Order: sequence, then C-alpha cells, then structure tokens
Amino acid sequence: MDLRPPRWNDALVVGGLLALSVMWAASLTGFQYAEIRPIDPLGYTLLVAMVIPLLWRQRYPRAVLWLTGGAWIVVVGLGYEATPGMLGLFLAIYGIASYMPRATAIRHSAALLGVMLAWTAVGTLSSDAVPTSALFAIPVAVIVPFAIGVGDRRRRQRVSELEVAHARREQAGYEAATDAVRAERARIARELHDVVAHEITVMTLQAEGARRRLGAADPDLAETLSTIASSGRTGLEEMQRMIGVLRASELEANQRVDTDRALATGAIVPGASAGDGLSPMPSLAALPSLVRHVQESGLPVTLEISGSAHVPAGVEVSAYRIVQEALTNALKHAGRGARAEVIVKRTADAVHISVEDDGKAAPGDSPRLPGGHGLTGMAERVQALGGALSHGPRRGGGFQVHAVLPSGDDQVSGSVSREQARTAESRGAST
Repeated sequence: MDLRPPRWNDALVVGGLLALSVMWAASLTGFQYAEIRPIDPLGYTLLVAMVIPLLWRQRYPRAVLWLTGGAWIVVVGLGYEATPGMLGLFLAIYGIASYMPRATAIRHSAALLGVMLAWTAVGTLSSDAVPTSALFAIPVAVIVPFAIGVGDRRRRQRVSELEVAHARREQAGYEAATDAVRAERARIARELHDVVAHEITVMTLQAEGARRRLGAADPDLAETLSTIASSGRTGLEEMQRMIGVLRASELEANQRVDTDRALATGAIVPGASAGDGLSPMPSLAALPSLVRHVQESGLPVTLEISGSAHVPAGVEVSAYRIVQEALTNALKHAGRGARAEVIVKRTADAVHISVEDDGKAAPGDSPRLPGGHGLTGMAERVQALGGALSHGPRRGGGFQVHAVLPSGDDQVSGSVSREQARTAESRGAST
C-alpha cells in the first residue's frame, strides 16, 4: 500500500468541497421538507465519507469509486438532503476513467451505474419524494464525468508519446551528429595517411639511394642513412596498422551518414562516402566532375576556379570535401528551381572557397535548415588545417559557405632554396 501523503491538488479539491458541503448542510437547518431527513451527526459522517476518499483518487481510483458510491447509496437510502458532497461520487467516476485502463473503468462504472439505477428505482416505487426523472438523470450524471475522464486520459497519453518521440529524435540527432563527426575524422585520417605515406616513401627511397651511392666511402654516414630508411619503413607499417583500425570506424559511420542523407534527400551525391577506401583521393581537378554529377541530380551549378598556385595534397582533399558537402546541403535544402555557384581561388598562401545558392524553394518544400552534419564535417576539416569557416543565410535568400584553407608549401620553397644553394656552390667552385 502506498503510504505517501496525498497530492496537494487532491487535498485542495477535497478541502474546498468539504468546507462547501458543511456550510451548505449548516444553512439547511430548519428549512428541510418533512419528507427529507435533516443533516444530523450521521449525515455529517456520511458527507465526510463521500469526500475524504477523494484524497487518493489518483492512486486507488477503484477503491475510491466504491467507497464514495457506497456512501452515496446510504445517503440516498436514508433520505438526507442533497449537498455538494455528492459531487464526490462524480469526481470518483472521472478519476477511474482518467487513471485506469479503459476496460477496467468501463466495467466498474457500468456496475456502479447499475447499482445506482436499481437503488433509484426502488426509491421511486417506495416514495413519492423520488421523481421518475431521476432514472434518466443518473445515467447522464455518470456518463458525462466518465467521458471527460477518458478524454483527459487520451490527452495525457498523447503528451507522453510526444515527449518520448521528442526525446528519441534528440537522441537520434545526437547519434547522427556523432557518426558524422567520427566519419569525417576517420576520412581525414585516411587521406592524411595517403599524403604522409607518399612523403615518407619518397624520403625512405632517397635515403636508400644515397646509402647505396655512398657505398663504403663513409661508413658512419651510410649507417645513418640506413637508420633513416629503416625508421621510414617502420613508420609506414605503424601508420598502416593505425589506419586499418580507423577505416573500420569510417566505413560503419559513413554507412549511417549516407543512409540518413538518402532518406532526407532522395538522392546521393556521387562520391559522397568513403566507399571501400580504394578510390583515389579527390582533388581540385575533380571538381568539374562533381559539379556535373550534382547537375544531373537536379541542381544547376556554375563553377569558377582561378589561380595557379601550388596546393598541397592534403589541402586539395579538404577543399574538395568542403565543396562536396556544401553542394550536398544545397541539393537537400535549396528546393526546386534553385541554382548554386562555386568559386575556388588559389593564392600563394591559401585556397579561398565560396559556395552559394539562391534557395528558391517552391511552396510546400521543406524550409532551409541553418545547420547540419555536413557543416560539422567542414568545421572539422577547416580546424585541422588552421583555416577559417563561415556559413549562414544569404542576403536575398539561400545559403552560403565560405572557407579559407592555408596552403603554404614548404616543399616548394625548400626545393627552391636547395637549388639556389647548389647554384651558389657551383659559382663559388668556379671562382
């Protein structure tokens, strides 16, 4: 048995109804008809018995229904004057309809209605004080609070379902965002591995070639070069092992992200996932092909690439992915009749990317969403390169994404410096 104190709202209802009933009964003293029994101590006791059980109408609705119903039967049978306390019975009927399963509520309410009708019929036949119309009033008095209770129960269930659905959507959104970030990080790691592995391989081969050309002329230097080559090979093996672990995470997360994208847009931008990891790394040179695929999916796109500065491979990959995600978002949210524009400018120290759409959504299309998992992936890439990213609604309608990726090429400057040093050495030797 639940021994907790009654709910404060139930206590407030019971206190108000009890006070009103007592004042009503006290005001009737001396005004009763001869055939109506005056309120005596037993009458006050029965009045309290009809009202006090309502304190537990939410926890024990069946018991409260029959307690108040039994008190009502005794009050009517003894011929007491009607008081506001009799409303307690109808509050109990509302309670069982509101807090119990429908079948249980119907069964108990129907049983109580049958008892009340039978008892009223007996009173009608045995006394002229009970009018025949009471046989029609009692069913109405029972059905009305019962229907209100059923309606409130449905409303609470609907609110609970909406709260659960909202919580599930929030959890699903959090998991989807986590998958998108995990997939993007794993893909960045794989692409970074491809770039770094190439450089380490070149370094290892150069060290091996120099050691062989040196021969036995300088054993200490040959040993140092051998150590460099061995370290390069070891580093490649460790990197391969690490990227194998990341690739499994990448494939799983990308499958989830691509599934979400397909369900949301009905179309997938080709090359949007990492696939099986065997496709070549994308670059700025692949942007025309990407734009062509997006146009085939239904979004007109204009592409402008300017500048001839050298861009490191890692920056090229990130630039391609940023354009890809921006076009995917435009394809998803811009709506029918929209157009997009891609501008990529290569300078000596950075790659500037601008992707804008006019967002001419037709009536009935889904509204533009200012954020998404694609933007999270862009932010991951830009942050990894130390660049800057801005995005938001475009003046005049649509959406815009602007990114700046630093692209200082140490290899080019280093090779130029070495070439200048060799030229200076040759000039010094000739003099």
